[in-house]
Amino acid sequence: MPRNLAKKAAKQQSRIAALNALGTPASSRAASEDEDDLDVGSEASFGTVDSTSLLDESTLEDELRRAVDDLGEKRTSTRETALTKINRLLANHFCGSIFEANASRQEALLQLLVRSLRKPGTAQEAILAARGIGLTFISEGDIEAGEIEDLFGMVLKLLKNSINTSTDPQLKCQCIETLAMVTFIAASTSDTCGGMDYFYNILVTEGECIQPDDKLSQNDMNPLLYASLRAYGLLYASIYGDARGSWEDAFDESQGVMPAHLDLLQSGSKDIRVAAGENVALMFECVNVTKRMFDQDVEDEDEEEMPEYGEMDELRDMLQRLATDSNRRVNKQDRKEQKSAFRDIVRTVEDGTRPNQKLKIGGRALYFRGWAKIIELAAFRNFLGSGLARHMQDNELLAGVFGSGRNLQVPPDSESSSSEEEAGQLDIDLEADRGFSQSVVSKRERARKIKMDKRR
Repeated sequence: MPRNLAKKAAKQQSRIAALNALGTPASSRAASEDEDDLDVGSEASFGTVDSTSLLDESTLEDELRRAVDDLGEKRTSTRETALTKINRLLANHFCGSIFEANASRQEALLQLLVRSLRKPGTAQEAILAARGIGLTFISEGDIEAGEIEDLFGMVLKLLKNSINTSTDPQLKCQCIETLAMVTFIAASTSDTCGGMDYFYNILVTEGECIQPDDKLSQNDMNPLLYASLRAYGLLYASIYGDARGSWEDAFDESQGVMPAHLDLLQSGSKDIRVAAGENVALMFECVNVTKRMFDQDVEDEDEEEMPEYGEMDELRDMLQRLATDSNRRVNKQDRKEQKSAFRDIVRTVEDGTRPNQKLKIGGRALYFRGWAKIIELAAFRNFLGSGLARHMQDNELLAGVFGSGRNLQVPPDSESSSSEEEAGQLDIDLEADRGFSQSVVSKRERARKIKMDKRR
């Protein structure tokens, strides 16, 4: 058989296998003419529930299957529409139960998304596929650690290659966000540390290591540096947040990356300055919290004195200037946002105060305390948008990450600062789950325990 025909046959076989794994729709293609099309062009506001929230599980599975079927079409616009629909379905629903019903479904969907990212018809198709990969991992369902790490291995090299070699800044940015999310969810500790090193290399070179031959402008590079700062912070929180790891390791890591963050605090981009500052506050918080936990477990005479960052005076001065910046060359809104952010950052660095962020879901309030939780929340909100409320209710992964509301509530008269966000009109169980310790149990193990407790 000629090589090109063999490749086409293999491609068709792969598509058929993926579609078979995802199942057959309960209704026919013809019946879809009477269905309400999903609005794939506009983003639902964070305070409303998208129309896809009305789908029951059977209809959701049929919609997902049809969209996956369209990924095999030759017309690029059809594939882009299908990818947009898949992303909307995954964001606005927890599809873990669909994947749990057939263990190969998640892998089959990832294979199709990987194909669209590897050989897209347009940059937009690749961007949508990269986002879909992140959303598929968020909807992981009840999957063993070894299996999820295998799926991580399937996408790791491709995502890095896209970041390193793509000439499209939006695709690079999406792949950075997706790589950070899938690493946070699925990677081992050693792979997570490897991810931190990868993003740090982007930061310390100010993006030079991922510049294509035809250099991107500084305006194109700024979103990549911002995304890399967010990515590094998310993985640092994964390793050292909630008193995980040792304070010595957290301190050593912060010492190594602090100079690059100080450089980025002087960026001309307000978003980069704020993201760099929040990472600085995160590192101080993690070291302080972990050190306090350590001191509680040892005798007074065995307590170790925590060293201070070598350039502490320079750091304090820089943070204070940013917290009080009145430069007229910066627009008023940016000055206001920067001052607000850096006031919280300064309080954490100088006296250990941890900020709170308030999230309203269905009339109830969740309080996320500390930079680690706030940064993790921002990462999930970036992918899920208005679907965050649904996932907070249904997705055990998020329950594992955020403790099912246990450590999210703080007294309403707390002195630490807070910011408020609105979410969709869904209820969430805020009952405390005291059966485990966040500091010693992995996110996935916590999620499984919550799930088993619900079944009892």
